[in-house]
Amino acid sequence: MIGKQIKGTGFRGCLNYVLGKKDAALIGGTMCGQTPEELAAEFGIARQLRPNLKVAVFHATLSVDSTQKLEDSEENEYRWLAIAADYMKAMEFDNNQYAVVKHNDTDHDHIHIVASRIRLDGSVVDDSWDYYRSQEVIRQLERDYNLEAVTPSWETYKRSPTTGEHRYLQSKGNKSVRVQLQDLIDEVTQDNPSMPEFVERLQQQGPEVQVGLTRTGIGFSKGISYNLDGVALSGTQLGRAYTFSGLQKHRGVSYDKGRDNALIEALMQPQHLAIAPSEAEENELESSQSELAATAPATPAIPATPNELELSQSELVASAPATPAIPATPNELELQLSILPERNETQWQKVRSHLAVEYSLPFELLDLLHSHSWLYANSEKAVFTARTLEGEASFAFVLDERGNFTTSHPLSSEAAFWVATTGEIERAVIACNPIEALSILLIEQENSQDNSTPPPTIYLGIERASQLPIQFLQELDSVIIAIAENSQLARNASALLPNAELVNPQSSWNDIWIQLIEQEQQTHKQNNQQYKRRIQEIELD
Repeated sequence: MIGKQIKGTGFRGCLNYVLGKKDAALIGGTMCGQTPEELAAEFGIARQLRPNLKVAVFHATLSVDSTQKLEDSEENEYRWLAIAADYMKAMEFDNNQYAVVKHNDTDHDHIHIVASRIRLDGSVVDDSWDYYRSQEVIRQLERDYNLEAVTPSWETYKRSPTTGEHRYLQSKGNKSVRVQLQDLIDEVTQDNPSMPEFVERLQQQGPEVQVGLTRTGIGFSKGISYNLDGVALSGTQLGRAYTFSGLQKHRGVSYDKGRDNALIEALMQPQHLAIAPSEAEENELESSQSELAATAPATPAIPATPNELELSQSELVASAPATPAIPATPNELELQLSILPERNETQWQKVRSHLAVEYSLPFELLDLLHSHSWLYANSEKAVFTARTLEGEASFAFVLDERGNFTTSHPLSSEAAFWVATTGEIERAVIACNPIEALSILLIEQENSQDNSTPPPTIYLGIERASQLPIQFLQELDSVIIAIAENSQLARNASALLPNAELVNPQSSWNDIWIQLIEQEQQTHKQNNQQYKRRIQEIELD
């Protein structure tokens, strides 16, 4: 079972929402009213006991797994009421007004509980750590009522305590700093605050928070780090739900750069901090590359560079300089020549034509890659540069005219041929070489003309699984290994990314792309013939 709690200030708005849903049914509670108006007036009686209490509304949602439906029979309605009563008692709402409303608008059978935090004796239910307490209550309810245990989606993105942290808890009885920070963040994000509200609440609880622009190979991103008791941890070290983008996706923190950036910047000033931020905090670079330039201020403090280029047909992010990078010193030049094959611009047109004819790669795409030195000619062969996510060229994939790839000697790991569509990267597709990676991109771009557009995606071509940027890929919502499942490469990549989806191509992705183009050309030809026949008929008439 999954539980969620929100605290608010107005009963009427909350009641209008829970009772305004289609098929919503008020099934019980401790109150007499039947409509939002009647219930709000009834809640108002107890509120007079504590007129200065602003946050008086407690709104909880309890839902069971989609496979475990508590049908709308009278018996199961009583079961939901029993669950609600046990939950409220365990949460110390033992002398409070509350109403239970059942919804049927999702696959998950669920109820809403709207309650007053003001007890009928005038005391107020303590809300300290109520989220943590709620999770313990829900686990007990699962056992008592034989319900399926359901882990909230954001919980899967929390870093689990290490063996050392478990031992420390057992021996000392204290939580590690990481677990303390996770619990504090869970606590202050219960009611979906804005990003400035989140930062300020966390600062008031003791931890320091640092939010700022960080520089990645794909663009600019918002990064967040935390410091408690002199221990600095990045959002990534706490888990995906605690990065800047993860707070929005998994903890319900809202962020609008126009509304929030100035407030966040003010909260970063020294008067809001217990101590000055450490160098690690100031320089902390979020490994989650999914937090991209979309979250940067409208006018970045760092001048815009020609690092992002859109191609109208395939909308690729070009993070390498628009002008081919020429090393400034003899040592750099010697190193560059030792990594990449020598360029031969006189052969480029020949290589360009070969790639367009043999692999149906659009000239616009080839020219874009060539302009950034990601693709060029070496004698009579095509050279695709492999880069780290920061844009550093490490080695090259060399494609000969027979369709075979060879690679130059790699000088660093976690480098691959890659391109990415514009936007905040949410997804990765991994292929076995650059041609396959580009073919998948083109297939998805073509299909998106008729179907929904895929989320911003990075497409990688690799030779070995060790070239994969594992930490970056673990931050994404979706990773697809688009490599023949019987290959050793697919098995190795799956072992490194156990949560990735494996998609097995029937042939090669480039063959599928070529077939798609041929089908379109045939359809276009038939349409032209039909059009000509209609014209002839009109002329004959």
